[in-house]
Amino acid sequence: MDLQFYRDEEGRAYWFIWRRFRESADRAAKREGRDEMKARLAEAAGVSEYTIENHLRKRTTRGANFPDDIAIICAYRKALEGDEKAFLELVVLRTDVSAAEPADPREIMRLSGPCFDGWTEGDRSIGEMVFERLWQLLGLYADSDGYNCRPDTGELEGAEEYFSDMVKSIYRKAEETGDGSSSRIFLMSAVRDVGDFVKSCELPGVPDRWLSFNPRLGYFDPVFELEDALPAEEMAELDAAGHFRVPVPTPWERRMRGLYFSAMDGDEAAYFTRELQETLVRVFRAAR
Repeated sequence: MDLQFYRDEEGRAYWFIWRRFRESADRAAKREGRDEMKARLAEAAGVSEYTIENHLRKRTTRGANFPDDIAIICAYRKALEGDEKAFLELVVLRTDVSAAEPADPREIMRLSGPCFDGWTEGDRSIGEMVFERLWQLLGLYADSDGYNCRPDTGELEGAEEYFSDMVKSIYRKAEETGDGSSSRIFLMSAVRDVGDFVKSCELPGVPDRWLSFNPRLGYFDPVFELEDALPAEEMAELDAAGHFRVPVPTPWERRMRGLYFSAMDGDEAAYFTRELQETLVRVFRAAR
């Protein structure tokens, strides 16, 4: 998975967004052939083609054995994307954001940079409405106890139908975009992602793709709470079986998570809500 830290020579920590690397490599393989892609990456990074194949393996088994060498990741991203920021994200503690800080979704959209490149004016307007309503729905996470009670009444009864109706309404709005258009495909996928999260009964409960957009969501995975509950050997066996959304955390990852939570100025549910909304911004920023 993507929850993995790498440090540069100056001690700064970065996420390696492995899933984005794998998707980029797959696209290159389709364009030029897998063997040609591996040979080009091997030459760019100064490693063997066997190493390239190893790095492309599924990381949930810990089988990739990726070396802690940021220079190699930089060579990959340069060769595949021509962008030195493609596969690394600087780890920054969220001390500058209040979990309770109010936000206007339209203002967030305006400040988030260009979105909906190439969309028609009508689809762009619908996209903005869908974003606003998804933002508001994600914003109800803490107040609804993880979508287990109605935010208007605080009652458990009828909560499932209440949120299901909200998702269906947003989905219908997304369907007003051009039939078969890339805008409709994107918006319907975004609504399905949020709808699946609302119905999930686990943390972080988000699609793997969302973890690649915002690895901080992985801090809320219960795997971090299992250190004292299970022996290391049993945790490793569970991880290898693919039972965790993220690999068994390293001591460094646990330390960074501890710093993240110690910087909170609100409860965990409120912070998780803000992380969900920030992830939605990142998803829409990539809309094409």
